[in-house]
Amino acid sequence: MCYHKALTAKYETLTERYGAAWTSVREELDVIREQHLLMRNRNQQEEPYSKEELSRMRTDEKTLSSFREDGVYRYHENGFDFMPGPVVTLGAPEEFKLFRWGMIPFWVKDNESAAKLRIQTLNCISEEMYDKPSFRDAAKNNQRCLIPVTGFFEWQWADEKGKNKTPFFIHPGQKPVVSIAGLYSRWRDKTTSDYVYTYTVLTTVANPLMAEIHNSKKRMPVIIPPDYERDWLNPNLSKDDVLALCRPIEDDFLGAYKISKLITTKDADTNVPEVMAAL
Repeated sequence: MCYHKALTAKYETLTERYGAAWTSVREELDVIREQHLLMRNRNQQEEPYSKEELSRMRTDEKTLSSFREDGVYRYHENGFDFMPGPVVTLGAPEEFKLFRWGMIPFWVKDNESAAKLRIQTLNCISEEMYDKPSFRDAAKNNQRCLIPVTGFFEWQWADEKGKNKTPFFIHPGQKPVVSIAGLYSRWRDKTTSDYVYTYTVLTTVANPLMAEIHNSKKRMPVIIPPDYERDWLNPNLSKDDVLALCRPIEDDFLGAYKISKLITTKDADTNVPEVMAAL
């Protein structure tokens, strides 16, 4: 599976890599920044924060701090924070979009249902995307995207129950950035009438390297090689074409090494370079 990933890259590097502009992302960040400031300045004696608002504020702070003046510095992104991140979509490949991790299908009725479902839609088993209710509409409607990463994290179990686990950082060898395959969706929040854009990470069977590391589930994210990224964003692909691109990446495309347990240290700031440092 894939619930933890990283993206640390300059904006100009990502623009050159994908041929996409940052205008839309900057506009979305301005909205998040303005809403966050209004929330922080609210009189707490008159209107205390709700649990949901506090959670949203923490997520917004993490989001804003990871987009800096010259680039994205997200050393560790935990999927269960449901943070917005840059993706390149089939619908608008000329610009990066800021979508939240944890896909919410268009048919979800309310916020409570959306909050429950997105826990289960951080990942999508690629072999099942055309069949599962949460993903099949996006798959059939060609709502595919590329998710830029500089690596991802996985745990190797030393026992059958996973009580003793070793974290690894997996990275794209000599390449600074690689693309994970995703699906995306648009959902309307009926309480605000705003549209919420979300995505899921597609997974496939593990290659030999990842089968050794992720030895509990033996899955890995679908990684689209650079030469096939434009194919992934081609609206004319057949179902068989799409599934063929979801095969596991070759072993020699990736590198991996053990890291410390900082990544799972309670209350620690894990968005620091040290989280991906080799032991």
